[in-house]
Amino acid sequence: MKNGLILIFLFLFFHSLSGENKPDLKNLGNLFPKNFHAVQTGISTVQVSSFIPYQEELKQQWSNDNWVSTQKIITTVDTSNWTMVANYSINNPQTGWQNQSKFEYYFKVVGTTIGFLQLKMYAFSGADWKLQAQMDFSYDANDFLILVNQQMDFGAGLMPYSTTTYTNNSAGLPLTETIEQINFATFTMENYRKTTYLYNLNPKDLQTETRSDWRTNQWVDTLRTSYKRNANFLPTTELYQTFTAPSTLQNLNQYDYTYDGSNSYVMVRLYKYWDTNTNNWIESQKIIYTYSATNNVLSALDQRIDQNAWKDESRTTNYYSVDDNITKELYESYLSLTWVNQGQSLYSYNPTSVENGAITINDFELSDNFPNPFNPTTSINYELAAEGFVTLKVFDILGNEVAQLVHEFKAAGKYQISFDAKNISSQQLSSGTYFYQLQTEGRFRTKKMVLLR
Repeated sequence: MKNGLILIFLFLFFHSLSGENKPDLKNLGNLFPKNFHAVQTGISTVQVSSFIPYQEELKQQWSNDNWVSTQKIITTVDTSNWTMVANYSINNPQTGWQNQSKFEYYFKVVGTTIGFLQLKMYAFSGADWKLQAQMDFSYDANDFLILVNQQMDFGAGLMPYSTTTYTNNSAGLPLTETIEQINFATFTMENYRKTTYLYNLNPKDLQTETRSDWRTNQWVDTLRTSYKRNANFLPTTELYQTFTAPSTLQNLNQYDYTYDGSNSYVMVRLYKYWDTNTNNWIESQKIIYTYSATNNVLSALDQRIDQNAWKDESRTTNYYSVDDNITKELYESYLSLTWVNQGQSLYSYNPTSVENGAITINDFELSDNFPNPFNPTTSINYELAAEGFVTLKVFDILGNEVAQLVHEFKAAGKYQISFDAKNISSQQLSSGTYFYQLQTEGRFRTKKMVLLR
């Protein structure tokens, strides 16, 4: 079963790739698993200065009216030697947190271009980490990906498992992708699958992907994906078809995308399947997205057709910090005319354990602002012993709220925020005495500060 899971992961790594434009990425950790499609060529354009060195994701399930922690993923990025390590652990109800698996990623960086060099996957044996799989990436003189070698451990150490070879166009996007896999009877590499990519005049405008399987010593076309695109080369339609004969295609399903006015952000993704009885497309599912002012996804509403009408099925709501790092993903289902918690992921970006010299936060605390009195700015420090939704507000001497400094989900840790003596409407406050109050999970602290103009 363990090897089966590894195969699934590595299969997804290769075959979830598609020839889309390469996005800017804030954090290498965000490449896995959400943005596999970004690295078809093995490279991506990045802002090196914006990498987050530490990210902790805590997965929880809603059970008996409580959140129960189930899995933790700690991702660290070392830009001195361009490595990323993702440690997965699971929460055993009887024994507590236990190591599960570990992924190590090695990169090369030239300017703002990053390329994969190696991926290693480990499983925890109970005493130490055991290397289970390894992928090595090779490039040509243009830094285009041309070869990926995959090795796996089936019980006797790493052995070759598959080889993927690429030919590329002038933009570095693939023209062909050929996979060879080990034949365990002969222990030789044999043809397994091939994908052929066809572009428009623009080498970034992918039109079709045709998958061929190796059968009876020849390539047999099996599946085709066809794209229509907008001015930014983002797909407006993805059509999936199967070959029923060498030159005969049968519709399977289709995704239609609606974008915002800039043709950059998906607003609606509509899924349809082909009804072979009526030879018509049947709409089945759509996902509606909303975005923040900084183009982060705020929500994704999943709707399904029920009795010829769209009905809410589930939704994901995202929360972000003031610097646009995601802090929470909440998953809900629509049941009996109400939204019901299903699961959530909580994100933090500072280590909170004693290990490696990090600081453990033991209390909920609000410090005196400094300087005090102040003009025009002052700093406020606070500490959280546990994650939760946090507000930090400023009130005048009559108890009227004049400013809101924090209103978001926060991980446990130490924080500092600057107050510039402006109200909610960004107008300057007058001299006087003000109160600032920190509140989270039913607890609050209040302090006094004085503004002198």
